[in-house]
Amino acid sequence: MNKKISVLICSYNSWKYIFDTIKSVLNQSYDDFELLILDNDSKDDTVKNIKSFSDKRIKLFESKINHWPYVGLNYLLEKAEWDYIAILDHDDLWAKNKLEIQVDFLEKNKEFVWSGTETVMYYESDKKYFLYYLKEKNNYTIHSSLMFRKGDYKYDDSILYFADAYFQKYELCKWQDLIYNIKEPLTFHLIKDNFNNLTYTWFQPNFKNIKRLFKVHGITLYAFLALGYEIKRYLIIRLWVAKMFPKFFKWFDRLPYNIVWWWFRDFEWSEYEGNFILK
Repeated sequence: MNKKISVLICSYNSWKYIFDTIKSVLNQSYDDFELLILDNDSKDDTVKNIKSFSDKRIKLFESKINHWPYVGLNYLLEKAEWDYIAILDHDDLWAKNKLEIQVDFLEKNKEFVWSGTETVMYYESDKKYFLYYLKEKNNYTIHSSLMFRKGDYKYDDSILYFADAYFQKYELCKWQDLIYNIKEPLTFHLIKDNFNNLTYTWFQPNFKNIKRLFKVHGITLYAFLALGYEIKRYLIIRLWVAKMFPKFFKWFDRLPYNIVWWWFRDFEWSEYEGNFILK
């Protein structure tokens, strides 16, 4: 294919996961890539684990200030010079043929500038998963599955909440369905035990966040339902209900997905094969 890929990761206090995340990149069947990592002043062994790899494709940048992920991704976008950009969160994984399949698709389908994949949404607490379904032609995909042709793009890093969705729908697609979601589970998104995902703390019940939510979803019934859900989750976490009643929080957190998925299934990861084994 002769196309080079810049893989971008922003890391922060992810020592427990970053090794496997990097390994899932280095084990890709398509190996013509560079891996650009910006560490946002981690206070644990994240940098040590990154430096344990000797692969020349890895380029590590260390910040002495925590700029948060989207400032970091904008920094890495400026550093990336290759044909395609692929985004990966610091605790997620890729199936070994993800990059190969996406590059092949984008090279054969020039009308799409961006691509996503079906995603395994994995609950760490009890090793259960569901598949996150999106229509094929879309203006959104799960962030860690996103690949796009290099261009003059930038995240709006003024607000953390929904920054990735806004980036895709506004910056990349201009509200048109220009992302193609490949119907294969090639991305693994980790939902940490109970409420430890950073994204759970990013919603604040203020004008800026509410405006962002409606900007992303439009003035729709879904947007109002999403707002109600976010406020309830915010209160459940802030009032320590999640810690006092973890089973209730788990049930509440999964409620939207239960509506479309109905039940959660057991999950296995084959390290040797580098693939997801779905039951």
